Amino acid sequence: MDTMTLLTTIGGIMLSVIGYFLKSTMDELKEIKNLSYKTKSDLDLLKNDHINKFNNMSDKFEELKSAVVDLTKEIKELNKRTR
Repeated sequence: MDTMTLLTTIGGIMLSVIGYFLKSTMDELKEIKNLSYKTKSDLDLLKNDHINKFNNMSDKFEELKSAVVDLTKEIKELNKRTR
């Protein structure tokens, strides 16, 4: 084997090894990208769910507040009548 063939063979082997690790890294990056998209969509879903629950609870507290105000008024009227 002459020097040029030996260098070509070594270069080919080096490129193959680099290509193998590069492909492995790219596959891992694709998995991370997919996981990142899934995590973002799950986070958006949780944010939306949290906002809906917060708004629902706020509405319920408003209803409870108005019911307590009405109840307080009725109790005051009953107390006035019994005196």
